[in-house]
Amino acid sequence: MSQNRKIACYLTIILLLGCIVQGEMLWLKDILEAQILPEENVRGEFEIYRDTLELIWEEIVWFPVPASSSNEQAEVAFENSWMAERNYGGKRSHEGTDIMALTDQSDYYPVVSITEGTVEQVGWLEKGGYRIGIRSGNGNYYYYAHLASYAGEWEPGDPVEAGDILGYMGDTGYGPEGTTGQFPVHLHLGIYVPLGADKEMAVNPYWMLKYLENSKLTYSY
Repeated sequence: MSQNRKIACYLTIILLLGCIVQGEMLWLKDILEAQILPEENVRGEFEIYRDTLELIWEEIVWFPVPASSSNEQAEVAFENSWMAERNYGGKRSHEGTDIMALTDQSDYYPVVSITEGTVEQVGWLEKGGYRIGIRSGNGNYYYYAHLASYAGEWEPGDPVEAGDILGYMGDTGYGPEGTTGQFPVHLHLGIYVPLGADKEMAVNPYWMLKYLENSKLTYSY
């Protein structure tokens, strides 16, 4: 068994054990029944979830917020808020992890790509503010939202290396373009895996971020 598969299996077991408390098992069951293609229904839920996680473990490299070499207070914090209730735009579940800025300053913390890939989406979303979406070589989609600004004039199709600065953490979103200040400065990270036939499934980024906590680039900011 490859090292990536061992990691994926181990963390999948942790995820499934935690599902009882977090309701993630019910979410997984409903998602699989609704979205998995018919020919894949013969595979068990565990194997499907393990395989999707394995594709992610193969490609993640860096924590999305670098460490600061010049400001010891420029730290971040995050918790497992997967499927927590959100109410803007109607009641919904939180499909991602919020990385909170302990220094609540917009346009200060750099945000880097945790994988290599290609820019697929960039620009404003009402709920996500200024966001950028990176499609990896394995077909997974990494969604970085609430940015204050971009590090360059990104366009769909642009190549991205792991560790490239995508933009800067902000508090944009929850309104028309340019809206800020509706919530504290943070980065919302979402991870989506393809299921074929133009369908995708969100997976919980929390455990990937815990794994990457010790893999941070360092910048002066």
